[in-house]
Amino acid sequence: MGKGRVQAEDLHRALDAEISKLQTGSDWSRLLDVAALFPTYGFGNSALINLQMPQASLVAPADMWAKRGRRVRTGEAIRILQPLRSQTIADALGDAGRRYGADGLVERQVIGFRVSSVYDVTATDGAPIYLPPTPSPADATVARALWDGLAREAASDGFALDVRPTGDGSEGFTDHLAKRIVVADHLDDFRAVSRLMHEVAHARMHSPEGLVEVGGVMCRGVREVEAESVAYVVLGHHGVSIKAESFDHIAQWAKAVDPDEPANVIKASGARVINTARQLIESTDKHLKVERTPRGPVLARPLDSAFLARDVDGPTR
Repeated sequence: MGKGRVQAEDLHRALDAEISKLQTGSDWSRLLDVAALFPTYGFGNSALINLQMPQASLVAPADMWAKRGRRVRTGEAIRILQPLRSQTIADALGDAGRRYGADGLVERQVIGFRVSSVYDVTATDGAPIYLPPTPSPADATVARALWDGLAREAASDGFALDVRPTGDGSEGFTDHLAKRIVVADHLDDFRAVSRLMHEVAHARMHSPEGLVEVGGVMCRGVREVEAESVAYVVLGHHGVSIKAESFDHIAQWAKAVDPDEPANVIKASGARVINTARQLIESTDKHLKVERTPRGPVLARPLDSAFLARDVDGPTR
């Protein structure tokens, strides 16, 4: 990325070029690793952050760094795309509109993008802070706690959870018509929670109604990649590592769906994956009451949740 003035169109072109180069499962995993590290940023911006600074460990806008007593070095900005949204009727009417029930009458639509800047902690100077830890390998206690949290998510979506032999040798499946998730009863704690995460993602992303919203019947391969990608991101966020063989075929699945524009398939799937993973990270973090321990050197001022949760990206990229 050049150091001159960057336009939104430049970032879109850079993003399209980066996605078009994606061919292997390791390429896809690399983008998902960024998403696990920065879950409040969407798929496109995760790719842009990785493109400009693969070693980034904690990014935020300049104003958030300033609130923590740190100054950014403007020449080291990471450029991302920030959505511009239209006003709702309620916004236009102000307090009067909200008083008379206009709030939410018209959904705010994304009408374009502008270039925004974020900065890695290494591009800032000033007051000391705590840095978030590198996820450490989770133990069985974490896996079991994640299972409980995901069981609650399944129930909140109206799905019953059944642990038993699947009858077909598979590790699990989701039945949207019966509103049921089945997980095989022979799996160890880590494999079981990985499968449950996978099936919760299917339940949330691939209902018949949801498939209509994304344009009809979705290729089974794409559905599997999406569900496994959600599991990869959320579990990676909690220190549980999984290997997803379906990632190796992502370029082929994308070409099968759209031979002319496979990059569009990848971007659309990436957006659905990151949005779903973000929801599940938020809910499982709350369930586990995650307390981040500092990564050395130990510094003086912890970051609060508002800092880490700043969403400068929105659900559209």
